[in-house]
Amino acid sequence: MCGIAGIMFTESGSPVGQKLYEMLKSLQHRGMDSAGTIIYGAKSTKDWLVRFVVEDEPEEVAKKIRYRLNVMKHDIKKLNDGNFMLEMVISGDTSTEELKNIIRKYSLSVLSIGKYSIISKDVGLVDDVEKVFNFSKLKGTHGIGHVRFSTESAVDALHAHPFQTFDFPDIAIVHNGQITNYWKRRELLELEGHVFQTDNDSELIIHYIVNKLRKGYKLEEALHEAVKDLDGPFAFLISMPEGIGMARDRLGLRPLVTSEYEGVFVAASEEVAIRKVLPESKITYLRPGEVEVWRP
Repeated sequence: MCGIAGIMFTESGSPVGQKLYEMLKSLQHRGMDSAGTIIYGAKSTKDWLVRFVVEDEPEEVAKKIRYRLNVMKHDIKKLNDGNFMLEMVISGDTSTEELKNIIRKYSLSVLSIGKYSIISKDVGLVDDVEKVFNFSKLKGTHGIGHVRFSTESAVDALHAHPFQTFDFPDIAIVHNGQITNYWKRRELLELEGHVFQTDNDSELIIHYIVNKLRKGYKLEEALHEAVKDLDGPFAFLISMPEGIGMARDRLGLRPLVTSEYEGVFVAASEEVAIRKVLPESKITYLRPGEVEVWRP
């Protein structure tokens, strides 16, 4: 089933983390396997913040990365799924290509990578993830979040939402539903050089949209193409530094509601999450096959 939520403020320094926390708590009944958020504008510098998932010996992994990159600081936390999270602040002068080379050289699993955003995700309830990351304290301009009810693929931090690709930092998706032509579309994207980290069908969406953006499509155009090309029941939110986009499948088999009031935009799987932020606002249901884009 899964629950998705998104919020955007027109002013920076807004309580994005706190509001997403409240929205996801209200959607907890839709998924109890894992939870996660991505929040934009929560960082004060333009250095890279990268979070890796490491099974064991995280300090050894840190040494290898520090040997090759300008790592300004690092921290290690134990995740709820039993693995470690290695968090590193890497000089903003480091190119995306340098980061990608290190990720591939050491076969690293990336939980979060960006200059303008932070992904916090793990197994367990929303409160379990909050205890590890304290994401509710993060302020910014916008973000999206997810609670997962697993219908396929593994249940661990890496398979939790939001999904992103290290080839294209600072863009992520949360998804409710299934992509039934996943393997066909994945094969086509891999032929174009896309590298998948998991076998979760939701990850396909981020690669699909990124592929369109690379080819010059505007976000609205890429979302319309996704509605045409992706089969199955779905509703998803996609976020990037410039804003939030959303789409619903052609038959409208998965719900998505939105609202806006006094410079605050919210979207969610259910009205109950909207009411946590905008108690008296007008609710709009995204129509089957409809897409929408919000920009601060």
